[in-house]
Amino acid sequence: MNKNHVIKLGIIFAIFVAISVLIIVLNKFEFNVNYSKNVRIELDMGGSFATGDIIAITNEVYKENQAIVRSSGDYNEILTITVKDSTEEQNQELIDKINEKYETSFETTDLKLYYNSSVKGMDLIKPYIIPSIISGILALVFFGIRYRKLGLVKILGSVVCMVFGTIILYMALSSLFRMEINEVSIAGGIAIAIFSLTYIAIYYEKMLKG
Repeated sequence: MNKNHVIKLGIIFAIFVAISVLIIVLNKFEFNVNYSKNVRIELDMGGSFATGDIIAITNEVYKENQAIVRSSGDYNEILTITVKDSTEEQNQELIDKINEKYETSFETTDLKLYYNSSVKGMDLIKPYIIPSIISGILALVFFGIRYRKLGLVKILGSVVCMVFGTIILYMALSSLFRMEINEVSIAGGIAIAIFSLTYIAIYYEKMLKG
């Protein structure tokens, strides 16, 4: 591979990264409701209830806004709903639909509202940072030792570019299509990084044997 070709590939990669970063900056990320500004609504139902029924109710009340429904308490009698926001009208509609479904007589004053104004997206990502850095260093050491005959700088450079490129593309697509950032999407990003390493390892194994 001549110098001019390497320069062209470097320019293309730099443009690709710049566009991906621009997409991420302009669109940002859509964090799971648990890790963004939200309101937690609690209601003592006085007995157990069907979570599926409450989910159906929250889908009607909050429509496109995701609401996470849980039960707690010694007898699963405490209804907990976490949603990005809930207006007074929505609180009233929620109570009305619960009363209609369970033939109860709750008032909006029975709702306990807990507001979380802090964005906790980093709390979701933080546990993965150090393990990912350690894994990345170990992967570079492995590739550097295993395929050193193919050129140490070339090998390490291609590994970094391949993994970094696929991850930043995944991040850009997640941002562009407003994919929710949660434990599953982070696991997906890690899986993509592992796939990239596996692919490039297979490629260099063929070069090493050929």
